Amino acid sequence: MSKVKKIIIAALIFVVLAIVAMIPIPYVIESPGTAEEVSQFLTISGAKDEDPGSLRVLTVYVEQATVLTYFKKFLKHHEMVPSEEVFGDYTPEEFNALQEFSMRNARSKAVRVAFEAAGKTVERHVNGIFVTRVDKNSNFRDKLQVGDIIETIDGKSPGNTDESFEELRDYLSGLEPGHTLVLQVKRDDATQTISAQLKMDSRTGGIRLGFGGEVDEDVTSDPSVEFDPHGVSGPSGGLMFTLEIYNQITNSHLKNGHNIAGTGTIELDGTVGRIGGIDKKLVAAIEAGATIFLAPDDEITDEMRARYPDLKSNYEEVKEAAAKLGTDIKIYPVKTLEDAIEILQNL
Repeated sequence: MSKVKKIIIAALIFVVLAIVAMIPIPYVIESPGTAEEVSQFLTISGAKDEDPGSLRVLTVYVEQATVLTYFKKFLKHHEMVPSEEVFGDYTPEEFNALQEFSMRNARSKAVRVAFEAAGKTVERHVNGIFVTRVDKNSNFRDKLQVGDIIETIDGKSPGNTDESFEELRDYLSGLEPGHTLVLQVKRDDATQTISAQLKMDSRTGGIRLGFGGEVDEDVTSDPSVEFDPHGVSGPSGGLMFTLEIYNQITNSHLKNGHNIAGTGTIELDGTVGRIGGIDKKLVAAIEAGATIFLAPDDEITDEMRARYPDLKSNYEEVKEAAAKLGTDIKIYPVKTLEDAIEILQNL
C-alpha cells in the first residue's frame, strides 16, 4: 500500500472516530459551576454595595454527555446523570424556557420578600399564567406549548391580586367535564385564541385542565431593582438574591467582611426551599474562598421518607459532602429568610 493511501485511510479513520466521539448519549455531566457575587447580578437605584465581604450565588455546570465526554464521570466532583432525571419529558427548548422562567420568578419573589422584610411595598403586574406543562392526553396537547402566557381564561384574567387569582381558581373548580375552555394566549409576542373541551378526572370525577402553570409577573419597587442574569437560569439563587436586596435597601451590613455563599429557592412567605446539586455548589463555594455556607434545611416528611428512604435534607447532604472534602467552611442550616438574616447578623 502506498504512503498516500495510508495517509488517506488514517485521515478517514480519524474523521470517523471524531464523529463517533461527538455522538450524544442519554446522560448529562454535572460538575461544580461558579460562585459569583450577587451584587454583579442586580442594581438598586440610589444604593451602592460598598460593604466589605461578599454574598455569592452558586451554580452547577450541566453539559450533554457524548461518547467522548463520557469519561468525564471519572473526574473529581463530576457526576453522570440520566438525562430524564434532569430534563424529564421536556424537550431541550422547553426545559430552557422553564429555567429562564424560574429565574424570572425567583427574581420577582426575591424583590417582594426582601421589601416586605424591610417594611416596604412593591407593585405587581401579572402578565398571565406561564404554561409549565401540557399533559399528553390533554385536548390542549397540540394547541398549547410550554412557555405560552395565558392572559385570560374564558375571558377572566388572573388579575394583580391574590384575591383575583383565587376567584379564577374558584371559577375553574366549578366547571364540569365537556366544558369548552377558551384561552387567550401570548406566544412570541403575538396573541391568539385557543379552545378545547375539558376531560374528566377519573380519580375525582371533576375536570382535568390538561395543563399546568405558574403566575408570570413583573414587580416594580422604590428603589427600583434591575437584574442582569449573566446567562444563569433556574430558581436556586432566590435566597441569595433576597439577602442582597434586603442588605442594600436596609443598609444592614450583613456581609461584614465575610465571604458568604449560599443556595436555596425563596417562597413568598420567606421559606427557603430545596435545590439540586448542593454538593457541587459546595465545591464551587470553597474554590471561591467562601468561609460561610447557607444551606436549605428543608423538611423531609414521613411520606417523602417512605417513598425515598435514603433522602436527606440539603443541609444533611452538604454536611456529608463537607466531611468528605475535609473542609473547614462553616455550614449553617436555613429554613427561612429570617433565619439567614439572624445568622449573618451574629457572625
